[in-house]
Amino acid sequence: MITATATVHTAHDAAGLFWLSRRLLAEHRAARVDVGQYLVQLADAGTVLLTELPDALRFDVVVRDELAARRTRRALEAALERCLPGTVSAMTWQTEALAAGAEVEVA
Repeated sequence: MITATATVHTAHDAAGLFWLSRRLLAEHRAARVDVGQYLVQLADAGTVLLTELPDALRFDVVVRDELAARRTRRALEAALERCLPGTVSAMTWQTEALAAGAEVEVA
């Protein structure tokens, strides 16, 4: 299993992040988890956790393998581009393998 995190920045201020987040939530099935956190179902990538930060949007997902991580990244990039073309100024992508037998804490 692999954890993947995408951090998205816009060329705009916090209002630009807010509108990007709202468009994404409006165009995909989503459920609020907590203040500023949503589970968003992307058609080609499964479900990601969206966290609204003051200066960025963060997307977290757990996938089976590197191929699924790449598929998730492409789906997320396409979804963001469809929402507001040209709004994303930078996107960082990190993946990390979960250790075999690692315990996952569920709150």
